[in-house]
Amino acid sequence: MEKYKIAILNTKGGVGKSTASMQLIVPYLYQKSGFPISYFEFDDENEDAISFDKSRLIWIEKVNVTGVDLREQLRDILLLENSICMDVGANKTTVYVMDALIDSGMIHALDLVVIPLMDGELDAVSAINVYHKLKDASSDLKTVFVLNRWNENRELESQFDLFLGDKYGFFDTKGLINYIDEEDRNYIVLADSDAIKYSRGFGITLWELANQTEDFDELLKKAIKNGASKQEVKKLSFKKALKKDCEVYNDKFLKAAFKKLDEILG
Repeated sequence: MEKYKIAILNTKGGVGKSTASMQLIVPYLYQKSGFPISYFEFDDENEDAISFDKSRLIWIEKVNVTGVDLREQLRDILLLENSICMDVGANKTTVYVMDALIDSGMIHALDLVVIPLMDGELDAVSAINVYHKLKDASSDLKTVFVLNRWNENRELESQFDLFLGDKYGFFDTKGLINYIDEEDRNYIVLADSDAIKYSRGFGITLWELANQTEDFDELLKKAIKNGASKQEVKKLSFKKALKKDCEVYNDKFLKAAFKKLDEILG
C-alpha cells in the first residue's frame, strides 16, 4: 500500500486542473492505497469537485485561501497519514498556496507537483514559471506536466508546439520545455474525449465508469423484454456505449499515465 501527497498547480485558469486532478491523480492514488483519497480543493470562487459528488474514490474538503492562516492549514493537511490530492485554483489562489508552501517549508512534504496546461501560449509560459518557482525552493521536488485535451486528429507536437517545440524545424521554434532541467522533462498526455465530460455528468470519474461491473447487455435485454420506456432503454444503451468509450480511454491513456507516474515516483 503506497500513499502519496500530490498537488496540481498552474496560475493560468482553464488548463484542465480539475481534469488532471479527478480523472488522473485521484484514480492513480486510489489504486495505490486502496482507500478513498483526501481531496482538498483550494479555491474561494469555484467548486469543481462538487461535480464528482458520487465518486467513491474521494473525501472532498473545501479549503478557503483568503482570510485564514494558509501556512497552518497546509501543515495540518500535509501531515495527514493518508493519500492526498490538492487541487489548487488559478490566479492569486495558486500564488497564495505556492508562497505558503515555500514559506512554511511544507513544499518538502509533497511527493509530486502536477502542472497541467493546454496548447495556448499563456498556458505554457505559466506552467514553466510555476515549475521554476517551485524548483528554486526545492531542487529535488518531483514534477510532471500534463498536456490536456489533445486532439487525436492532430500530431501532438503540432498542437503543443509552443511547449514541445517545432518538430519539423520549419519555424525554428524552441519549445519552452527546453527551459527546464532535462531530468524534469516529464509529461503525460490526456486526449480530449466526450467520455470525460459525460463521466463528470454522472458525478464519477472516467476510471470508475471503465471499471463498472454492471452488465449493461443483460440490463438492456431485460428492459426491452419487459417493455421499459424508450427513455429508459436509450439511457441504458447510452451507458453501455459510454462504458466502452471509458474502457478504451483507460487502456489507451490512463494506464500509460499511471505507468509514467510510477516511473517518476520511483
